[in-house]
Amino acid sequence: MRELAVFYCPKCGHYAYYQTSRHPLCPKCSGNVSMRMLRMYYTEFMKMTCEERDNYLADEMLKQNPSILQRISASHKRFNSRETIAQLCNVIMSLDAENKMLSDTVNWMHDTIWEMMRAQRAQSGQAKAMEECSASEELDEQAPQEEEAVKAGGM
Repeated sequence: MRELAVFYCPKCGHYAYYQTSRHPLCPKCSGNVSMRMLRMYYTEFMKMTCEERDNYLADEMLKQNPSILQRISASHKRFNSRETIAQLCNVIMSLDAENKMLSDTVNWMHDTIWEMMRAQRAQSGQAKAMEECSASEELDEQAPQEEEAVKAGGM
């Protein structure tokens, strides 16, 4: 006599015990889905609690059909605001870092422009001073010559 085997439905999770080697059909799915045999002895399966059985069957179902997990988690992914918030926080942090870098660059450019303006004003001020100085030296040189010409002409 053959030992009992545990079969489960990969679609709905219904399980049953059969002695047959043929693949039975799931009675809950209108007999359209063939059940799969668990790779576990009947006695081991019976020693499990109901919760352990359910967890084991759920793991087996997910191994056989990963799209179930995708269907279950699809609504979670669609309406998961925590992940969206975390992603947006990362974007905000990177934009803040970029903004600080750009602000520092603008401040550096502003300071450089003002330094160049001060240097240019100082150079133009020195140039004016040099022109005034050379003009006054020319006047000083011309003054004695004019005095001599006046003395010579007036005598």
